[in-house]
Amino acid sequence: LPCSKEVLPVHGRPVLDHLVERMRAGGAEELVVVTRPEKHDVSERAGALGARVLEVRTRTVTESIEAGLEGLAQDTVVLLGFPDTIWEPADGFRLLVERVAAGAEVVLGLFRTPDLRRSDVVRFYDQGGVAGIAVKPTQPPSDWIWGCAAARRSALEGLAREPDPGRHFDALAGLGLVEGVQLSDRWLDIGTKEALEQLQPDAEAAVR
Repeated sequence: LPCSKEVLPVHGRPVLDHLVERMRAGGAEELVVVTRPEKHDVSERAGALGARVLEVRTRTVTESIEAGLEGLAQDTVVLLGFPDTIWEPADGFRLLVERVAAGAEVVLGLFRTPDLRRSDVVRFYDQGGVAGIAVKPTQPPSDWIWGCAAARRSALEGLAREPDPGRHFDALAGLGLVEGVQLSDRWLDIGTKEALEQLQPDAEAAVR
């Protein structure tokens, strides 16, 4: 690619912009983008969007998330999203935040997708609640993945002890602390060639 995938143009805007739009629609008051120091284009775009940028080298996704949580009060509502994904609906975070405001500790945004190879797949109870998370399973227990989340800061304590946030959420689900909201079947992780081929012509032109 001619740029970091997080700033690849899709529908006329960098991918990162789509996530920021959704977080602001969910009521986010402060935006924090955690990225590697060499991703200058990501840092520049995040700064232009009004985000606080943390340039750090971390070993895992959970360490990156924890870096962004530093200094937050335990009762803060935190929105988690991945800047190389595009999904609908645009007000998805608002739906998750409403459930947290009603008393939930962690609420996952769920997406129905056939691309389960690199995803965290949700296990459901018979009555439909979230029973757990299967991280990149060889035999997916459903065709629903989690792709964003809203949670109280206190529920994310110790997150970096696991390499993947899905494992942390799996443990919390076992304690009955995780809810899910089925958002849509409109989900795309642009981290593969196959995903890039599904994008609109503006992204394809950027790749060429």
